Amino acid sequence: MLKHPRFHHQCPAMSSTYLGRVNVLPRATEVQKMCNSDRVENSRNNEESCIACGEQITEEGDAYLHCIACGLQVISLGYDTGYTYPSEVQGLRRTNSISSLGSQITRDGSSLSRRLSSLQDRISHQELSYVEKIVAEAARAGVSGRTLSALEAVLNISNSDNKLSTNRDKLKGSKELKSRALKSEYKIRLFAVAVLTLLNRKLYPSNVLQIQEDWNLHKDDIFQETKFITRQLISNDYTIPVNSSYLDECSPVELRRNELSFHLDSFRDHLASYIGYEEVKEIIHEAINILSLNGEPIDDFSSSTMDGKFRNRNSQAAALLSIVESMISLGFDNRDIQELHRKNPVKGMKTLFSRLGPYRQKLAEDI
Repeated sequence: MLKHPRFHHQCPAMSSTYLGRVNVLPRATEVQKMCNSDRVENSRNNEESCIACGEQITEEGDAYLHCIACGLQVISLGYDTGYTYPSEVQGLRRTNSISSLGSQITRDGSSLSRRLSSLQDRISHQELSYVEKIVAEAARAGVSGRTLSALEAVLNISNSDNKLSTNRDKLKGSKELKSRALKSEYKIRLFAVAVLTLLNRKLYPSNVLQIQEDWNLHKDDIFQETKFITRQLISNDYTIPVNSSYLDECSPVELRRNELSFHLDSFRDHLASYIGYEEVKEIIHEAINILSLNGEPIDDFSSSTMDGKFRNRNSQAAALLSIVESMISLGFDNRDIQELHRKNPVKGMKTLFSRLGPYRQKLAEDI
């Protein structure tokens, strides 16, 4: 009686392409009878064949096996955990299923398995730190790049003694919130906007005003927490540095121009929140003229001597003063001018805004 020869496999061939290693699926040299194991193998080969061209040679990409002939995605790969113990590898990558070696505890219905499973879940659970929650919330709002890195650095310093996570300030905006989760989210967002406001003053760009509006944060709460974080930074002897992208290869004149333009744009956004666009445009245009006439390098036609009345003021204060003078010359009342300082308070300018009457008179005398 003749016996049919068994199914023999060739060793899989390997080659390299731009995606990396290529797996050539094993093929039978001679098939005369198909047993159950052969059927399984044949079924697997069919599943791993390209549906477009029928090719069985694949190469491994980041998330799929790709057809070597046409590049079509053939098979989705599981999570690459980096674990390659032979007894657990079911495919090209080990999926995150329950491990027979005890990496997860199955619940078999007994009270012991339930307790052990709950204990393991509780111990292995990794929760974000308070600072990480704030940074994640800012990232979801669109903050990125240098600003996001600076945000995390400032928060870590401010929370070095856990003063942020344990802060119990009364907040106007959270009074109407019912659940603890919503109140916690409100405070996290509040800290994010407070730090973004401070970073904005140091030339770190962000859409902080839009974020504040989208999150519906109370402006008094923002002012309160901005002062709180400022005190935390002072107590830790830390000063937020100016965005280094404005310092690289910049002369003092170029740096001054960049800073003035940045702060004028910021104040323009604040003004636009309660004054019409055309009026804001006129205010900023007149402010630029005032800066230029006082020797500030605000545009290509202005002097670079910086010898005017703003020369001893930092760029933020100079920009704000030019806007105040612009609004006075255009006939805006004190309430509109004071609203700008209330929305974006600048250190050292409180006295001026509390005495706008004498300041108006002094400007009139200087003309």
